[in-house]
Amino acid sequence: MFPSHNPAQQVFSWHCHGKSIPESGLTSAAINMREPVSRVRMLYQQPIGRTLPYDNPEFRSAYLLAYFPYYIEPICHVLETVNFPDSLFASGTLKVAFFGGGPCPEHLGLAAYLRRRAPRLSRVDATVFDRQSGWNPVQQELVPSMLESYRSGRTTFDLNSRSCDVVECLARHCNCGVAETDLIIAQNFLTEVYLDRTRAIETFERLIRRSNCRYLVFIDNTYDQVKELMNDISGHLYDQGLTRSRSIAVTRSIMPNFRLPPVMQQHLFIGGNLLQPKYKVHFHHMVLEIAR
Repeated sequence: MFPSHNPAQQVFSWHCHGKSIPESGLTSAAINMREPVSRVRMLYQQPIGRTLPYDNPEFRSAYLLAYFPYYIEPICHVLETVNFPDSLFASGTLKVAFFGGGPCPEHLGLAAYLRRRAPRLSRVDATVFDRQSGWNPVQQELVPSMLESYRSGRTTFDLNSRSCDVVECLARHCNCGVAETDLIIAQNFLTEVYLDRTRAIETFERLIRRSNCRYLVFIDNTYDQVKELMNDISGHLYDQGLTRSRSIAVTRSIMPNFRLPPVMQQHLFIGGNLLQPKYKVHFHHMVLEIAR
């Protein structure tokens, strides 16, 4: 998909720059992240029901190295399966919300999709809704530095962040702008709200009734419980007459179009003990068209 771009290299370089690690220290930097990356991967083997330490800077650094580069492409592949009408882009500005976006790799994948689907689009006005403000440097520094490799040269991207809880926002009529978006992308978000399934379903119903949103896009890791929740959301919204069809969650695997840089291949993702390199990304996905 992006043969001239290596997001893993950019993430590792940004990580080292933030810690003032010189060129001579890159090998040690990779070795030092083995244990944190192993811990992160251990937690993500079954995160449902756990509180993950997103407030911990080391956890966030390990997450970036272990997952961020691989979570860029799925949204692009998913959106390419949808026959979006030209009217979605006709105003010149696409308003997007990322639920639980964290470091927001999906912003880059969205840019790559739009480069092909709507290369003349003037503007993308995007907001990340995530309660952990520690991701802000990634959203405001790393992601913009990578954006040039993904976006159309004609499209301006604004990425703002809100540290509010979208579930609570919708419950109390918050004026955070979540109701004013055209497209809502929930990537790896349902895992966070799975334990209260009823409230999660009610949240999306309330969102549709109070917003201008035209499409809901769900992408999540391949946990069976989350796939069931996707289908429950789809069935409930369709039964309420809020969506145009009863969509069913689909499971897909892709091979990311980049290779690990040598320093990460040789000194970080060395195999064994949860340090195997990733060769495929597996995910569930579903797109709901709102009945407007």
